[in-house]
Amino acid sequence: MTITALMDDYCPKGGLEGEHGLSYYIDTPDARLLFDTGQTGAFLHNAGTLGIDLARLDAIILSHGHYDHCGGLAALYESITPARPDLFAGRGYATPKFARTESSFSDIGIPAASRPPHVPAAFEVDAIVEFRQGIFLLPRAERMDGSTAVPRFRVLDGGTERLDEFEDELSLVIDGSDGLTIITGCAHRGILNIAAAAKRAFPGKPVAALVGGFHLSDAPEEVLARVAAGIAALEPRRIYCGHCTGTRGFAAISAGNREVSWLSCGQRVEI
Repeated sequence: MTITALMDDYCPKGGLEGEHGLSYYIDTPDARLLFDTGQTGAFLHNAGTLGIDLARLDAIILSHGHYDHCGGLAALYESITPARPDLFAGRGYATPKFARTESSFSDIGIPAASRPPHVPAAFEVDAIVEFRQGIFLLPRAERMDGSTAVPRFRVLDGGTERLDEFEDELSLVIDGSDGLTIITGCAHRGILNIAAAAKRAFPGKPVAALVGGFHLSDAPEEVLARVAAGIAALEPRRIYCGHCTGTRGFAAISAGNREVSWLSCGQRVEI
């Protein structure tokens, strides 16, 4: 299996376009998948530059309904017409999402252009499902570590504002010969909780790799230390950070674990 970062906040490779967002092209013996579509259609330029034909995709998977993960949906479907691969997302992914601060209330949900009918309606996942042999979609992980949602993230549910608990968050788990590869978009419900949910679903399986954004860029020092220690206890063979992990998160994880690297825009890794 290979994972290619078509979009990431860090883009050091010449000729590619970077932005705040995430998109991974995942090529396995059984399927060609796109995990998230970045903030805009910039990932399409990167795919073309890297020689990846997205018209051959078997499916598109959305980690959650934020603009920096879903914003490129309409551009993708327009670019690969008449191909129309299935779209998968967590239940409630299209609920309006916002960020509230003392001075602003900003729409950070799926852009209007990326909603049906411009793109197909997603198959909404609310229980673990095997998409292809050994490839599983894992919905919202139970919060087992005592963590809580970040207060600034909000949803409008039936016109009522409430805290966004990210019930729509969807992760990808690939059950390989050397263990589980767990791929996240932002890990809003906690990377340790997601890994624990995966291990409960596959008892006795080791964690081969953790991949994705772990949403640690603005985490307090005690949270960074706890997450780094928890990841070390999982003993993953490889860790590929990206997107919202942040430099502080990357440094904390690197200090407590071996085989840690940043999966930057344009990088391809074999797992």
